[in-house]
Amino acid sequence: MLSDRKKKILCAVVDSYIESATPVASKDIQAEYLPDCSSATIRNELSTLESMGYLIQPHVSAGRIPSEKAFRFYVNELMYENNLSAQEAELIEKYLNRKIGSLEDVMTAITHIIAEITNYTSVVVKEDMSDTITAIKLLDLSNGKLLVVIVTDSRVLKDGMVDLPDDFDEQMIARAQHWLNKIFCGKHVSEFINFDYPFALVNEEFSQYNALFKKIIDVLKKVSLMNGMDVEMYGENQTLAHSEYSKVEDARKFLAQMENKERIAEILTNDGGADGSMTVKIGADENAPEGCAVVTTRVSLGENVSGSIGVIGPVRMNYRKVLAVLDKISDIIIDLVGKGE
Repeated sequence: MLSDRKKKILCAVVDSYIESATPVASKDIQAEYLPDCSSATIRNELSTLESMGYLIQPHVSAGRIPSEKAFRFYVNELMYENNLSAQEAELIEKYLNRKIGSLEDVMTAITHIIAEITNYTSVVVKEDMSDTITAIKLLDLSNGKLLVVIVTDSRVLKDGMVDLPDDFDEQMIARAQHWLNKIFCGKHVSEFINFDYPFALVNEEFSQYNALFKKIIDVLKKVSLMNGMDVEMYGENQTLAHSEYSKVEDARKFLAQMENKERIAEILTNDGGADGSMTVKIGADENAPEGCAVVTTRVSLGENVSGSIGVIGPVRMNYRKVLAVLDKISDIIIDLVGKGE
């Protein structure tokens, strides 16, 4: 548990570092944030915060920088709400309230305005789950693997494989396929994605294969999601302007991570959030790209079509501004969808 003074000092370090991208010294904190606190006291508190894992001292003579732990505490406990300027709010409304011909145009407009205001990489993931499942086929590959094929009214999805139990024979495969078709055929993929494991619908002779059914359904969810996703991204070059990517090696690493669209889509959508909810992931330990933070919000883009809007940047991100931008955009999208536009 941090004391109020430690919280104020930690908040000052994070705010200053976000602004300057340079290590923060005790005299800077005293001058700009805590004039009533002595420099010696601030130094002692900085040392304690460092020993607690919240701060890092790059060099003996340097000030401190926040750790990923500090940024997490800042987002959860210390950060105050940020209001967009009137000009920023007007710009967002101008982009999104103009006449737009298609959902793809909306996605493009969103990514461009987010990148312009935040100077980070913006991403929109559209999950179209309007397909109706017409058949599920299980194909024995004779190598201990089972290929799961999902047929919908518009696509054939056949990227999923599961391991077969040794005693799972051809007859059992046929029965499993029968039950899966009985459970899922005729349903929209959107229903299927949120469907609980239907163990209660499987008769007792299948109870020993519940684990296999769970694996198959996990594969069905993953394959359906990834095949129903469109990813729009913009602003990678703006992100590279930040000091974290001043070295060519670091810039290349960041761009390589952004090129993996499937991985980015998974990061943005695998948050369990409801529409309008915000999620902040900081660093690789929280499933963000290494050295990055990801802020996302979930929105409905129409019937059976959901979306995730996100911002990717360095851990030293201006979280207050990013959250305010996403909140404003989410409100506009909710209003447009509610009006049927």
